Amino acid sequence: MSKSKRKQRLAAVRKARAQSYEAASHGRRLQTWRASSAGPNTLLLGNLETLRARSRDAMRNNGWLSGALDSWVANEIGTGITPRSQAHNPEFAAAADALWDDWVKEADADGVLDFYGMLALAARSRKEAGEVFIRRRTRRLEDGLSVPLQLQLLEAELCPLNYTQGQIRAGIEFDRLGRRRAFHMYRSHPGEHMGEVDAGQLVAVPADAVIHHYAPLRPGQLRGQPWTVQALIRARSFDEYDDAELERKKTRANYTGVIERPDDPMTDGSDPFTGEAIETDGEGDAVTNVSPGSFAALLPGEKLHLFEGDRTADGYADFVRHQLLGMAAGLKVPYEFFSGDFSGVNDRVMRVILNEYHRILEQSQWLVTIPQICERVWAWFIDHAVMAGKLSAPDYAQRRRDYLRVEWRTDGWPYMHPVQDVDAKLKAIEGGLESRPAAVAERGWNYKDIDRQNAEAAEHAESYGLNYSHDPGSTEDDATHEPA
Repeated sequence: MSKSKRKQRLAAVRKARAQSYEAASHGRRLQTWRASSAGPNTLLLGNLETLRARSRDAMRNNGWLSGALDSWVANEIGTGITPRSQAHNPEFAAAADALWDDWVKEADADGVLDFYGMLALAARSRKEAGEVFIRRRTRRLEDGLSVPLQLQLLEAELCPLNYTQGQIRAGIEFDRLGRRRAFHMYRSHPGEHMGEVDAGQLVAVPADAVIHHYAPLRPGQLRGQPWTVQALIRARSFDEYDDAELERKKTRANYTGVIERPDDPMTDGSDPFTGEAIETDGEGDAVTNVSPGSFAALLPGEKLHLFEGDRTADGYADFVRHQLLGMAAGLKVPYEFFSGDFSGVNDRVMRVILNEYHRILEQSQWLVTIPQICERVWAWFIDHAVMAGKLSAPDYAQRRRDYLRVEWRTDGWPYMHPVQDVDAKLKAIEGGLESRPAAVAERGWNYKDIDRQNAEAAEHAESYGLNYSHDPGSTEDDATHEPA
């Protein structure tokens, strides 16, 4: 192939590439778009400190963002994600469940929350700051805890972003296989004391004693990105604009009109409405105060000019809605929950909105929160309980995986239409499309607990000679009989 033909062919290839994707072109519309191809940590770590600080500031001062975070945590965690042991040994499973219910109240090393409260705070911190750390604290038997174990929540700032040397990157130490070996943390919260990291101030905490709770957005991402990143600029700009508009309207309301007076030396300078001397404001300008319902009686030659009504509110509601829609989209929260505006939404549309929102929440529950926190904490709990002699587990070392089997139950979503939803569930169970245990689990319960409670309630009712239509084994005819 000649040199000229080779050049022509290369030119044709370049032209074909340039025309393949418009978004990859460098024409007039996109010539200022300079996108980086750097790795996730190069892009994030240099900006994370500022992003985190601004996100926390927005949560303190912006009601829209703070309300969205409250909504997310209330739906993701609710009143808690609860476990029930699935160990093959029923005695062990029952004892583990009972011991867990006691330990939940003692889980917080700071003595402020129970485990489920810590879970909610961890989810909130993950969204607000991008990440949070949970440290395992082993206690002594003489401390009197149900299980000699407690947890400590640590804010992201305790693991310095700018501590990178050798096998340590962004405060996280790795072994030669790329596994996390330790987290280097300050002994106390650094607060506002930033700058160079003094390694003498840090403690290397073994990785197996720390849960790093965050949701990576790219493979290999070491630290978490705040949830608010895509909404921060719009939220701040809109908040400032809204405040300025409110202040403008407040100031504008003080001015109603003006009185035009002729340049007449005979004018005595008195108030035409009261006959008294004209008042002045703090800057020396004449001001006339008129009581509501007054009718102006002007002197000869004077004219009253009233300002037109403030019409800047025209279209303002649509503008506000558009801004809130943008913020809600950035936070992955439905606009209706974000704004509290449910106008124009019927129950069918709301069901679609809820289904999509619940699917997003379930991703966080089952792909982030439960595997990162709940499963690890349960393993710590069982290990410490067995080692402390609080649970009897023969051959624990060989059968540990079996003893650690557990089922986690999230809070059930409220029914949209209780009668219709329950009826649909019953038909699905009767038709074999769904099992009763699965339907019960969706409500955040265990079918064994429900059966036990129903049996106990039926036995109690029978002891009093009572018969309710919902009692197990009762029939419609039985329900119509008078109590014995």
